[in-house]
Amino acid sequence: MIIKQLAVPKSGDHSFQFRQDLYPRHQSIWHYHDEIELIHVIRGSGTVFIGDRIKGFQAGNTVMIPSHVPHYWLFDEDLPGEEDPIDCIVIHFLKDFGSSNFLKAPELSGVRTLLDRSTRGMFIEDAERLTERFKAVLSNTGLEKLFSLFSLLQRLPAEEPSYLISENYAILNQSDDQARMNNLMSYIRENYKHKIKLLDLAKVADMTENSFCRYFKQRTGKTPVQFINELRIAHACFQLRNKPMPLKEICYDSGFNNFVSFHKTFKSITGTTPTQFRE
Repeated sequence: MIIKQLAVPKSGDHSFQFRQDLYPRHQSIWHYHDEIELIHVIRGSGTVFIGDRIKGFQAGNTVMIPSHVPHYWLFDEDLPGEEDPIDCIVIHFLKDFGSSNFLKAPELSGVRTLLDRSTRGMFIEDAERLTERFKAVLSNTGLEKLFSLFSLLQRLPAEEPSYLISENYAILNQSDDQARMNNLMSYIRENYKHKIKLLDLAKVADMTENSFCRYFKQRTGKTPVQFINELRIAHACFQLRNKPMPLKEICYDSGFNNFVSFHKTFKSITGTTPTQFRE
């Protein structure tokens, strides 16, 4: 299976890449790239799949994804009815910025330490104070743009980021089945609110059930049931944060057949009950 390697477009005028996304058109594919990815969410919410972790995100969050770690961004379907449903600043850069000696300057020791520790990814929950720093990276030119990025990276450790990927996660060698994982992700995304049979997933992957289970656990670090349940709970968390729906309605809308199972799974994944989470 190849998890698609994406080539981030390069510019001869800059040592890193940057853009502002106002619509979720670049992210919904299971992929990896050579560059470190840094995303700041100004507007929008959803779920990010990264290595062996599934994590809900919302406005005010910042996420750093290490190089060569497969990931997939799933923005919530219930997007506001506006012309620009999301607003995300996206930055891609190589760890050494294309030069092995680039970060050896003493003044950049903090940036160097941050990047050395970033191999498990980072998640900053309350990062709204970083918005202006991200915007400066977009708007500045020449050396000021590069200095703005260094200033931003230097600031990240003070925001108390948490790790995303488990210590046991290992990046696997990629092989030659690019479509398989994306077909699976698309199928799960379209059907997680309904009952998904293991046999159906195995058919999508064109494998036997036993082979599929081994394959999926290798690629995601989770069993299919764990993966689907975490996606369902991420959806439930979105509903609890944003909609005054009764808990039982959220339970069924998230793909669970009974409230007891929903409550138990929710607490095991989030560490709290749905009621406590809403409060």
